[in-house]
Amino acid sequence: MLPLRFLQIEPTTRCNFTCGFCAGRSMPQKDLPLAQFQTLLSAAPHVEHVELQGEGESLLHPQVLDMVAALRARSIKVSLITNGSLLGPDVADKLTALGVEKVSVSMESADPETFQRIRGGKFEKVLSGLKTLLSARRTKGLDRPIVGLSITVLKDTQAALPHLLSLYDELGLDGGVTLQPLSLMPEYQKNYPQAMQNQALSQDEVDELWVKFRLDRRLARIKKNKERLAVRGFYDELMASFVPGKRRCPWLDAGLYVNHQGQTTACCMIKDTTRHGLGQLGADPLADILSRRQAMADELARGVLPKACEGCELGRFALMNRFQLVRFALLGSLRTWIKRWKKPSKPVRRLPVLPPSPPMHK
Repeated sequence: MLPLRFLQIEPTTRCNFTCGFCAGRSMPQKDLPLAQFQTLLSAAPHVEHVELQGEGESLLHPQVLDMVAALRARSIKVSLITNGSLLGPDVADKLTALGVEKVSVSMESADPETFQRIRGGKFEKVLSGLKTLLSARRTKGLDRPIVGLSITVLKDTQAALPHLLSLYDELGLDGGVTLQPLSLMPEYQKNYPQAMQNQALSQDEVDELWVKFRLDRRLARIKKNKERLAVRGFYDELMASFVPGKRRCPWLDAGLYVNHQGQTTACCMIKDTTRHGLGQLGADPLADILSRRQAMADELARGVLPKACEGCELGRFALMNRFQLVRFALLGSLRTWIKRWKKPSKPVRRLPVLPPSPPMHK
């Protein structure tokens, strides 16, 4: 049976931003109870690294710092993804004192107006939160948490990457940059409002993004500087074993996602727990949950993409043969160089992805 070393847990579905990713959706406003969180940990005694993230804003959970403390008391590494708006002095002080490994802040644009249209919050508040966290770390003379950016690439923000990299350098961030195209998984994408679905990259654009990620000198420098550090975030450790073409997925090898109800799936991209859930951690035997995950891993090893993974980029690369990998790299590079020399056409503007704010009445 494959081990369970990495666990992502969704503390809450509540959020203090009304962003374009969930505008118009009816989201349950619920927190994972602390007692149930403790039960999850007891049910998975060999977990090495936990990341707190999900549909909601993790730091909005009233007991999220107690969750971090409970993890650290068990010598479990902790990472988290946040929108950055709640990184005030008290939170920053506690996160640094508890020894969190990495904090990733979600951001698609360094332009305040565009940021607000996508995220529904104030860019200045997020910027202040980042500075506060870095200041708290420097004051204590610590090397963690490393702090990075988590970027979901949209059709109308592809050109914003250089500005985000400049912001990364200006702030003195060191946790790296994670690029993620808006998922093409049908079960994931159907939850997006139509305006956000229109922002999904085509498959060719996704391929170009991965090639750019490999070729971009600034991203290469950021990655190299991060790798010099002794600190590793959740995805740094989880993805370290991934090799394209080997018919293996790091999630199916060693990870699990748990939502705010304790329901498990193979990863955070799989949302349908009714059809693709693996069981409830803390209620169902862990061996049964891992056995269902093993069945998915066995499918992938046979060259069959599990139904729950339809549209997954990791699954696509895992199943590529050598010829397909070479073809992908060559075609992606060719398209990238052609676009560099081709006179750019005027982009079609689809933003804002949030509906206009109603007029203010005096």
